Amino acid sequence: MTDNQHDDEGKVTIRDVAKAAGVSPSTVSRAFARPDRVSAATAKRIFSVADQLGYHSDPVETMPSRGLKGMIAIIVPDIANQFMSDMIRAVQHEAASHGVALVVSESRESASWERTSFDRIVPYVDGVILASSRMPDAMIRKCAQTRPVVVANREVRGVDNVTCDLTQGIAQLVDHIVKQGYSRVTYLDGPASSWSAGVRWNAMSRGLASRGVTARRIWPGSPTFEGGFAQAQKYLEDPTGMVVTHNDLMALGFIAAMRRLGYDCPKDFGVAGFDNDAVGQIYSPTLTSVRMSPALLGQRAARLLLAKLQHVTSTENLAHVATSLVVRESSCRVASMD
Repeated sequence: MTDNQHDDEGKVTIRDVAKAAGVSPSTVSRAFARPDRVSAATAKRIFSVADQLGYHSDPVETMPSRGLKGMIAIIVPDIANQFMSDMIRAVQHEAASHGVALVVSESRESASWERTSFDRIVPYVDGVILASSRMPDAMIRKCAQTRPVVVANREVRGVDNVTCDLTQGIAQLVDHIVKQGYSRVTYLDGPASSWSAGVRWNAMSRGLASRGVTARRIWPGSPTFEGGFAQAQKYLEDPTGMVVTHNDLMALGFIAAMRRLGYDCPKDFGVAGFDNDAVGQIYSPTLTSVRMSPALLGQRAARLLLAKLQHVTSTENLAHVATSLVVRESSCRVASMD
């Protein structure tokens, strides 16, 4: 069973949404958890029907607490990823300012590890932040029934979320690619279990298509230096000139592999990533990247969770973090920067 198909009496189920949208329940599940696996038109129809029916429009009800323990947790897929470490540091800083301690756990990109970590941590903490969660939506909602949960870098109906608004960052990246004269782009995507991977691909492919640029996707991939390194041979089977990667680590690995094969960036190909990691800023060539602000994601996720624990309704707009493009050497065919 891919989602909660037997909610309490009177509540809209995934089967109700599927029937009204004229698709299968599994298609509805994919539209929410893996948006790149259904067409844009189908996803739009499913989301519209879900809104009309009120599918998981109410917040998940959490079991009452018997008193606060003064500790929260964050579960991340990869502690070594700078995006995650920056988010952890921001959560810790925010929690400490409220006199709350932080427990950190790593899921190793595994939904089952993530659920196991959650179940083991829950007895000792007041609430949990799930960063870039790999669990299905229904499993996340089940978790939110046992403790207050905030999901960072992922959208899940019925649960508080903090996500990056990719609109501006991707629009700027597409515009930059067009200005550099590229007509074809290869997108090196991230893990199959990543919600953000699907969202980025959908936004990138639509944006490029609207400007007459053809997009080729190599997927799935590991969101690591090694993951990017491993994709060079696949790229060379049909080189496009411009490459966009799921994150900066993949971009740096790809550049390193291409350099070993005798290709120079940006002379022979251009590259851009996501995250704006520190290493990309001092790499050679310096890396063009979409700034994602993981520290702000972490800070806002922590504020949301702490407000929930104190039964306070936040007046801040914490749900979305803006993105923007930082142009550097790796994507520029000309000497001057945009």
